[in-house]
Amino acid sequence: MHIEAAHPDAARPLLHAAGRVLTAMGAEVIIHTLDDNLVRSRQPGDPGEAPFIVAAAGLPNLLHELVHVLQAGRLADDHGLDYGQIPYDLGRAEHRRILWDELACCVISCAYLEAEQEAAWFAEQVGIQGVFYGYDDDAGAFLAAVDDAVRDHGAEQEAVLRDAYAAVEAALLAAGSASALARPRERLAFVPLWARLRA
Repeated sequence: MHIEAAHPDAARPLLHAAGRVLTAMGAEVIIHTLDDNLVRSRQPGDPGEAPFIVAAAGLPNLLHELVHVLQAGRLADDHGLDYGQIPYDLGRAEHRRILWDELACCVISCAYLEAEQEAAWFAEQVGIQGVFYGYDDDAGAFLAAVDDAVRDHGAEQEAVLRDAYAAVEAALLAAGSASALARPRERLAFVPLWARLRA
């Protein structure tokens, strides 16, 4: 794991725990203070020797990427998503699944952080999603589209979130974390976080 000197999250046990999970899966984990948060194949000049790079701007972003990797079940460039299909269509089950996966990353990363970080981090993560669904310049329309998708297909969203919580805790435990660290601070649900954002 490569952590930028004096990074504010460098001493966080959860950062190292998440890094161990990703390292065991074949990633070189890089923690920096830049804007890049990604999973990609190794390129010339990358540190280490692992076949994939996971780069994150700190613990919140690393948690988000960890959930994505566990949902995919493997390391893959951009988590194996086909960006050529953008804008994704929430009328299609396979495209809704992309949204449910993303929202699970948002909720679970909040659940492992301190309570005072919840609202701002959730809003930041959700705020960049509209572009993937054709709402580049209309955040309100994107939020309304998510409202409709959750209303009509909420059971899908709840199942994805439940499975993602289980996968993260199991992976942290398997990588040697104590149970107190592997469990979220609180098992947050999507609806209250979303309602607070919408308010």
